Amino acid sequence: MDQIFESHFGGNNSSSKNGGETSGWCPKCRKDTTHVIIESYGDEILKVQCGICGDTHAFKKPRGKADEARERAKTKRKTTKKVSWLESVTAFETAENLRYSTKTALRSGCIVVHPTFGVGVVTEVLGDNKAEVMFRNDFKRVLIHGRGQSDEELAGEQVPHDEVRQLLGLELGPTPEEIAAERERRLAEEEAERRRQQEEKRLAAERARAAAAAAREAERKRREEERERKRKEREEEKRRREEERARIRAEKEAARIAAKKAREEERKRKEEERKRAAAERKAAAEKRRAEAKAAREAERERKRQEREAERERKRQEREAERERKKKEQEARRAAAAAEREAERERKRQEREAEKERKREEREAEKERKRQEREAEKARKKLEAEKLKKQKEAERLKKKKEAEKLKKQKEAERLKKKKEAEKLKKKKEAERLKKKKEAERLKKKKDAERLKKKKEAERLKKKKDAERLKKKKEAERKKKQAAKSKKSTAKKSTRKAAKKTTTRKSSSKKAAKKTTTRKSAKKTTTRKKAAKKSTRKSPAKKSTAKKSTSRTAAKKTTTRKKAAKKTTTRKSTTKKKSTAKKPTTRRSAAKKTTTRKKSTAKKTTTRKKSTAKKTTTRKKPAAKKTTRKKPAAKKTTRKKPAAKKATTRKKATKKASTRKKAATKKTARKSARKAPAKKAAKKSRRRSAK
Repeated sequence: MDQIFESHFGGNNSSSKNGGETSGWCPKCRKDTTHVIIESYGDEILKVQCGICGDTHAFKKPRGKADEARERAKTKRKTTKKVSWLESVTAFETAENLRYSTKTALRSGCIVVHPTFGVGVVTEVLGDNKAEVMFRNDFKRVLIHGRGQSDEELAGEQVPHDEVRQLLGLELGPTPEEIAAERERRLAEEEAERRRQQEEKRLAAERARAAAAAAREAERKRREEERERKRKEREEEKRRREEERARIRAEKEAARIAAKKAREEERKRKEEERKRAAAERKAAAEKRRAEAKAAREAERERKRQEREAERERKRQEREAERERKKKEQEARRAAAAAEREAERERKRQEREAEKERKREEREAEKERKRQEREAEKARKKLEAEKLKKQKEAERLKKKKEAEKLKKQKEAERLKKKKEAEKLKKKKEAERLKKKKEAERLKKKKDAERLKKKKEAERLKKKKDAERLKKKKEAERKKKQAAKSKKSTAKKSTRKAAKKTTTRKSSSKKAAKKTTTRKSAKKTTTRKKAAKKSTRKSPAKKSTAKKSTSRTAAKKTTTRKKAAKKTTTRKSTTKKKSTAKKPTTRRSAAKKTTTRKKSTAKKTTTRKKSTAKKTTTRKKPAAKKTTRKKPAAKKTTRKKPAAKKATTRKKATKKASTRKKAATKKTARKSARKAPAKKAAKKSRRRSAK
């Protein structure tokens, strides 16, 4: 895009202006100051730096004096020459760039960036806060402006030059053909540059390899020279050390002789000092003795008159004692002098012997060190040869190992390739196997779904049949009730009309009732047979299906077994509950079942009793038909016959009410049973878990 922009506007030849000085408006100093040009494009100055405050900003033309500015502000409408949009837009870097807003105050000649129409130029400022703005292709629009309240809102947002340049580049961009040609040219240049770089890299790599080889050779020669230099240095150091050792040895010998002389002189001096000190001590002792003697004499003279005899005796004793002590002291002195002389001689001899021993040890140590150095030199020579052989062996070993590793890698690669092929085959087989398994499971699920569907249909048909049966039963009962009502009405009319033929009519009615009951029994038996046949029909169908699909038969057998197990479990649970008699819901459920059974038995017994009564009453009525004459004669027996008919009607009514009560009780018991059944199911699940 920059290349296109430069090609469109004539390129950048601003190197001559950069660094120069120009005058312009500084927004920080708020006056016209001299600026240093930092960036320019062609003849236009883009960026400058203030020479006073040092602020870097876009170049703004000098505004001149304040009076001129006021005069310009007073003029509301300028009659400027109409220029084209392209000519006015090219000077966007020198003009004021504002982002359009109804609050911003527009000025003639400033650049406006509109969010919808793009980059435009204010050609004329109209009244009533309106301005004429020209957009691309000299398309003019009248826009509202200057609606802001504060100075900041009126000043508006300044748009950076880069953004304006980018927008103008998009609006003034080249045609698609030019862009495509430019892209092709750029791609060709990039390809050529890439090839050139690759060639340079290759040549650089060659030069680097050659330089590395030369450097390695130079390094090898340098190392050889370094080794030779170090060897010479070691020999020189060795020679220097030998000379240093000889010099130190001579210095030590001279020092030893000088020390010996000094020790002899010191010894003589000490001997003379001891003799002088002994003479001094002796003279002092004599002096002390003389002084003591004079003192004693004076003491004796003082005490002589008191104890003359004692003094004489003591004096003689003292004299004897003094003589003895003097002799002992002289003997001790002589012995001490002899001992000192003997000790001195012994020490001198020991020193001489120690010196001789040390000298011999030094000589032996020198000889041993010399032998050790020679042995060390020979050992190092052997070690160097050994290391050389070892390095050669290691090099051969590494070479063999490299070849071995190469072969091993090749074998591993082939092995991996085979394993990959094997795994691929294995995965393919597993995929096929999974596919087959999925198909099998799908078929199985479909079969189960069809089976469930058929089972649901069978249950639906069964429920429909039961519902129809109940409906028919209800209709039959209604008809029967209607017939009974009609018969009672007929009976009442016949009683008034024909009192003599009451017994015959009663016998006929009884016969009719028996026939209706028989017909009702027959219909119930037929319905039961139809139900059994309907139950048997799906069984026949299932047997037909069993012959076609063995899997379905197996499933049905397994389900039957499961059903049997559940029934056995129920029976066992019932037995346990009856044996233990726990205070749980099961006991309540069993009680309800026992109540149902008792009510059912009662209803059956009542029905039987009513049926027996009707049958027993029929026979005497049939017999009484032969007694026509006495019935005609005995007119007094009409009332009991009418009473019997009414009692029969009452009995039928009671039976119907009892049946209704029984049905209501069964419904209540079933409602009570539901939670007990749920509890039983939960307990079974827990026991199964």
